[in-house]
Amino acid sequence: MNNTSGTTVSVAIPGPWWTNLTYLASLSIAPDGCPLPGVRVRVPMGNGTRVGVVVSAGESAKHDGYAGELRNISEIIDEAPILGGYVLPLLDWFRCAYLCGMGTAMKTLLPDAFLRGEPLDAPAVFAEDSSADRRSPAEDVSFIYDPVDEERFEQYSRILSDGKPSLVSLPLYPAAKQFYEYLMDSPNIPRELKSRIFLFPRSGAKPEWIAWKKLISTDGVSIVIGGQSSAMAPLRGLSRVVIEDESNNVWRTVRPPIYNVRSLLSYRARLEGASLLMGGRMPSPRAYMRVGSGVAQTRGASPRSKKIFFVDLRMAYSPSIKGVLDSLAVSETLARETDIALSRGEWAIWILDRKGYAGEIICQECGAPVKCSRCGGTMRWESSNARVSCVSCGAYAPLPEECPNCAGRLLSARRPGLEALLPLARAAVNSRAPILPREPDDEITLAAVKKSQYGLIIGTRAAIALCDSVKVGLIGWIDADGEARSGEHDARVRAYSLIWESCWRGVSPTDRRVIIQTRRPGQDWQRGLDHGLQGWRTFWRDELKERRELSMPPFNSLVKIESGGALIRSMIEKLEASGYECWSPDEPDAKNGTLWIRTKRLYDLRRVLEPYFHITRARRGFPSVIVWHE
Repeated sequence: MNNTSGTTVSVAIPGPWWTNLTYLASLSIAPDGCPLPGVRVRVPMGNGTRVGVVVSAGESAKHDGYAGELRNISEIIDEAPILGGYVLPLLDWFRCAYLCGMGTAMKTLLPDAFLRGEPLDAPAVFAEDSSADRRSPAEDVSFIYDPVDEERFEQYSRILSDGKPSLVSLPLYPAAKQFYEYLMDSPNIPRELKSRIFLFPRSGAKPEWIAWKKLISTDGVSIVIGGQSSAMAPLRGLSRVVIEDESNNVWRTVRPPIYNVRSLLSYRARLEGASLLMGGRMPSPRAYMRVGSGVAQTRGASPRSKKIFFVDLRMAYSPSIKGVLDSLAVSETLARETDIALSRGEWAIWILDRKGYAGEIICQECGAPVKCSRCGGTMRWESSNARVSCVSCGAYAPLPEECPNCAGRLLSARRPGLEALLPLARAAVNSRAPILPREPDDEITLAAVKKSQYGLIIGTRAAIALCDSVKVGLIGWIDADGEARSGEHDARVRAYSLIWESCWRGVSPTDRRVIIQTRRPGQDWQRGLDHGLQGWRTFWRDELKERRELSMPPFNSLVKIESGGALIRSMIEKLEASGYECWSPDEPDAKNGTLWIRTKRLYDLRRVLEPYFHITRARRGFPSVIVWHE
């Protein structure tokens, strides 16, 4: 039953809308007053109930535009806010920075069990120690950049030995586990401190929730180490945030809402008044702009590296691939250096970041590529399975006999992949060492690596991770230009950082050689790769100069919106009237459309877009939004 007496409460509920919903906290439900912001409540929604979080109460809660009779809160789950005071401001920052609702921010950043209303008892001291209004924004930011992992880890261990409550986040869980084991063996860490180091589990419903309950209910943890799932780990009295390998593109998530975990960690440090330490093999764009001013602890200059060799693809042997229009090149230099590495009992890795037999299938009559019927992504050809698979969502389909776009029957494959590379490798390498054409996280490959003392791995960029386990004497990039060929604004950065990582990651990197097969040896985005330990300075100087001229991130935010064509045209009209720079690559009468916006006024942009994400549009669906900040 509805009740008009009580205090209005604004509640954020997980969902794709941007709207918070207003309810009544009646005296029968809240006899001691309305629930405080940060408290979980169960509320009626539709024909059922949902768990949400109180965002505001009283007059400030009347802002969702609803003019009808309000419904009562069904249950107050928590007697008081049980999370640290930084959580709501951090969620609010997230929804503004990545153009989503508070409910989406909660669903993205908080454990599922928390939003199901499962009990979570926290002592009052936790909320007090973590209260954002008791701290001032952090100004203490430092940097450590060294291409050799062990050198960085040594510096981190000396800093962490003071025992101050620290959150150490790495882009992937295996790397976090490796660093945890390093600290447990480090003589720099006192014995009594090692018992207070906690390895946060990889993302997963039950383990993650158990970790949350442990950290909230105990004060016996001083250092939390984890992958991206640790970014919101509730550590009492947080004093330091360490972001290792901060330039890694993996910090940017792949599932909507797409966001940068590194930026989330940086803002959390600011809210909690914690010092921020960022490090890695090379800096990200924003970090470089500060590093260039001398705000960094880095190694001194070194002589030009002797580990990188450029090979001009135009001079390499490029045999034709059956059924594929393009060719693959295996240069004499790559084959020779591979044999040398294998003869030394070392592992070699050849990298081609295209799975399957060919990266795409196109129609020679209309020129259109075969697209995924589910998500519209490009379909690759898997010859071994006689099928095509989507590079975006992984959906499978039979090998098409005609073009889905024009029904033409003249289909051709382009951009040969790993399946096509395998026979070339067997023909080019003289050694009898095993050739393993699988990904490094595949159990068969891992078992083969443990069984064999040396061999050749053929895989995508993920194969670089094997450098952490075995001595890799050679890495060969079959088509380095392909890494920088995508249309995304940061494609060259990802290509450069991947090759830089392959030079220095893991076991005995100083003895490793890297072969780069390219059509522009040492030019364009490859400048600086062979300039020693700080060659990235050359790259970033040129890259940021061009980005500034083009008003691209990090100098502006870039927003991509996809929706129905009519809605996109409506958005363009309103955005142009508000003075925003926006454009669409689609035809004026297209059924579906894409809208690009370049702006420094992201918070104002949210106000213009809010009507398109009101909960009243739920049955019609909501546009998808991606934001790039760097």
